[in-house]
Amino acid sequence: MKDFQMDCVNIETDVLIIGAGPSGMWTAKHLKELKPGLQVTVVDKAGADWGGLMTMSEGDFDAVTPEENIDEWVKDLVYYWDGLCDQELMETLFRASYDRLCEYEKLGCAYTRKEDGNFKGIPQRGLDNVKLCITKVKGTGGEDMRDSLNKEMRRLDIQRIGRIMVTELLQQDGHITGAVGFHVRTGQFYSFAAKAVVIACGRGGWKCSYGKNTSTGEGLLLAYQAGAELCNMEFAEVWNVPKLFSWEGQTVLLPLGAKFVNAKGESFMERYSPVLKGNTDPHYTTMAMAMETKAGRGPIYFDTSDLKEEDREFVQPAAGWQLLNHNKLKNIGIDFFRGTTEWQPQILSSFGGIVADAYGRTKVKGLYAVGRSRFLDAGVYIGGFDLSTTATTGYLAAEGIHQYLQQEGSAISTQPSKEDLETKRSLLSEQLQKTGVNGKEVLRKIQELVLPYNVSILKSEKSLNSALHELQQIQKDLLPEMGSGDAHYLMKCKEIEAIAIVTEMFLKASLMRKETRGGHYREDYPQRDDQNWLGWIKIRQENGNMKLHLEPVPLKTYKHPVERYYQDNFQFPKKA
Repeated sequence: MKDFQMDCVNIETDVLIIGAGPSGMWTAKHLKELKPGLQVTVVDKAGADWGGLMTMSEGDFDAVTPEENIDEWVKDLVYYWDGLCDQELMETLFRASYDRLCEYEKLGCAYTRKEDGNFKGIPQRGLDNVKLCITKVKGTGGEDMRDSLNKEMRRLDIQRIGRIMVTELLQQDGHITGAVGFHVRTGQFYSFAAKAVVIACGRGGWKCSYGKNTSTGEGLLLAYQAGAELCNMEFAEVWNVPKLFSWEGQTVLLPLGAKFVNAKGESFMERYSPVLKGNTDPHYTTMAMAMETKAGRGPIYFDTSDLKEEDREFVQPAAGWQLLNHNKLKNIGIDFFRGTTEWQPQILSSFGGIVADAYGRTKVKGLYAVGRSRFLDAGVYIGGFDLSTTATTGYLAAEGIHQYLQQEGSAISTQPSKEDLETKRSLLSEQLQKTGVNGKEVLRKIQELVLPYNVSILKSEKSLNSALHELQQIQKDLLPEMGSGDAHYLMKCKEIEAIAIVTEMFLKASLMRKETRGGHYREDYPQRDDQNWLGWIKIRQENGNMKLHLEPVPLKTYKHPVERYYQDNFQFPKKA
């Protein structure tokens, strides 16, 4: 084991990007296009070219094509997110979406086109306008995106360093001036001097699925500790997944005739959503799954037997990891596309993120947020949305950073004091060598308090307060006693520290929002309350304490009134 006291790497760069997924790569790519001589460094706790969660995706992409109307797409999201839509932001992102899709295609990612030459789109969640553009070869879309962007990183000679866990941002005179961290295998201490830092490392999460076990919220924690605001932390991504394995694709399958059924074989979504039935957001489906199971009608199955043969051929994976999984399942008697499989709800990650404008700027000078690190969704999800917004937010943030460096770059000093660096290095060295409570034990306890349906899906004041009390005991008694013993397990401890903060924000914001809206359901407040809660709950650190406040949606300045609510398609039980 190496000692931090003996090993130190100092790197100077113009822009430091934390996260080597699609949003980080899009930011780096466009920065180098805007100014080829700019020094851009991308770091990631995984391999430098792993590509983030994009690699595990289908590659489908939401884009407003030239023949479509952006205003209609924005109005769809105002409706879909029950009014919690930053209309000006979404209009800007949608305007950039088509060019980013075309760029992906030029880089070698194949998308399906219609006979007239336009992209083929599949309607989403029963919405009138929002559609996702689908990849031509099922199963390799995300891998193709990763490979094309990695090729761009090499072409543009962008410095990338893998296996780096960033633990703290550096600040001077109100500006972000870099970061520190360590190599998760060798234990070397790393110091980065930079004039701008980009958080591009995804959401917080609970490590409940192999596809989401890297999203633990350390980027959110970095921004929070540096003074940025977070938002939408009461909304969590609670997906419906096969009980025995994970799978992508229900977004495409439900509009084609797949359905969820209960233990009696009933297609139960009609009971909860007579108009949309099963073609709705997974968060409404998981609410219904929990209600069905609570009523004694579980377990729940996903039935693909009614798919048309031509649709089966269209959606079955033809290559990549999904084909590998498909063949393995068929070998043990499970044909995902021709029968029923048992499914269950599973909490995966937070929908909350860092507050930033259309160009990625946070309230902290020099700190930017892109992709899934920033808040966009209001607790419900559209297929293809993340791949679209990782590209658009990354591209636009590069524009914002370029402008910032032109205006203020020459005046920013990025040289940290040697004493400050030595203090930070010593603290990490102590943690590295400390033995104590196994981090896996602490993670398991956090998972056990947040996973139950009465905390993650059908919330109530009693269940949330009980979970918060348990979490506070964990934070008091177990977190300070975690031990690592080597650099890999120090990384795990840092992840768990972030997971604990994300969990605290999730519970406190869920308690604060005394209504039901989007993917946030309160059994004790099952109705929407526009008078008191049509607004965003924002969180910041103030004198070491977590402060929450409500910021109303500025309806008077927005173009589109809030006239319809997607939630009204779902029949919630009335409060007793």
